[in-house]
Amino acid sequence: MPMEPLIVDLTADNPVMETSSICMDCFKEGSTRLMLTKIPYFKEIIISSFLCEYCHNSNNSVQPASEFSDKGVSYTLTVNNDNDLNRQVIKSEFGVITIPELDLEIPPESQKGSSSTVEGFLTKTRDGIKEKQEERRAVDPALAGQLDQFLVRLEAVIQVTKPFTFIVRDPTGNSFVENPSAPAPDPDLKVEYFVRTKDDEDELGITDIREGAAEQEAEEVRGPVTQNEHTEVITFEALCNACGKEAQCNMKEVSIPFFKNILLMANVCDHCGFRDSEVKSAGGISEKGQKITLTMTESEMDLNRDILKSETARIEIPALELVLTSGALGGRFTTIEGLLGQMKDQLVSINPFAFGDSSKSSGKGGVGKFGAVIQGIDEVIEQGRLVDIILVDPAGNSYIQNVYAPDDDPNLAVEDFDRTDEDDDDLGIKHMKTEGYEEDSS
Repeated sequence: MPMEPLIVDLTADNPVMETSSICMDCFKEGSTRLMLTKIPYFKEIIISSFLCEYCHNSNNSVQPASEFSDKGVSYTLTVNNDNDLNRQVIKSEFGVITIPELDLEIPPESQKGSSSTVEGFLTKTRDGIKEKQEERRAVDPALAGQLDQFLVRLEAVIQVTKPFTFIVRDPTGNSFVENPSAPAPDPDLKVEYFVRTKDDEDELGITDIREGAAEQEAEEVRGPVTQNEHTEVITFEALCNACGKEAQCNMKEVSIPFFKNILLMANVCDHCGFRDSEVKSAGGISEKGQKITLTMTESEMDLNRDILKSETARIEIPALELVLTSGALGGRFTTIEGLLGQMKDQLVSINPFAFGDSSKSSGKGGVGKFGAVIQGIDEVIEQGRLVDIILVDPAGNSYIQNVYAPDDDPNLAVEDFDRTDEDDDDLGIKHMKTEGYEEDSS
């Protein structure tokens, strides 16, 4: 008899588990209710609710039931008005919220595992400070006075008397800030993915796993870097990004006709089954950026074109009002059809509030702007809809196949452009020192 799934989609009939637990205020027996569910197009979560019938203490929390993401994430939102205050926010138990203008930090242990709005997190902080103010006045009047001044500043932020910055940093990658313009980019919301530091791994408990793998490596003879003479594949040992144990990385340099050489890298972990692939340029940053525009004229032929999207490139499809910023998909070497499918998967996975009851953009038939974009991508892949696809890469390391090579492709326009100061800053060029660095090292 097949087992029923433990975690099911979010509906009104979701099963709820109830268990007895100790109240941390009065130390009498309270009740905790748990619901394991999935947020559509986001992740599996555990919703818990505690209530003590003796002292009426209660709290609610949301915790991810899925594994950590490969990278951490940082959301930087510029709050300009009340609409920004109403943006939905998910803060995991490891997420940190900061407001630089107030020197305010909401640490992981405060409001952990919460789903609220920007205003909700700020008002809960305000109410938490106010709750103990009278006790502080009796014990430490000076501290209470300082907090009174801070509360005035905090109230001004909640009223949005002037723009302020709301930052959510989460090394697990499981926190989220809503983009109401999705799938179009939001000029007021900057999303950055980062590699976890050792301090981040210590906090998440990953370090112990990695150190265990390192100790195992010390006991064994590390295999040398090997190169297959026939396929020119270089194989070397690395650590798995998912479980931290020893994995195998295969790397091969590939020459793309009429373009340049690239590095294909594939990681395979025999312990947890994690697989990952990445594409990087085998050369440096080009002298100029490049904009490539494909005008689709024949669906089957154009969908089968090879495309190399570097991690610095952004993708635009004007007919769908879609812009996917650089870094969203990393480096990819696939076909146009494959890239569109990956774009669709990426869009629905990072926008959990675009569908269902939380959606603010649902229109006639329940399909809002975001749903129309997803539907548009499906039409391009499955129904032969013809659109323009634009690839803009400041590093000049992206490519769309010319099916008429070595002749010019009438449906493919390639334009070189001068990078802006912002482009150079994003690529790290402004911080490079290519002359006189020997003097610094000495």
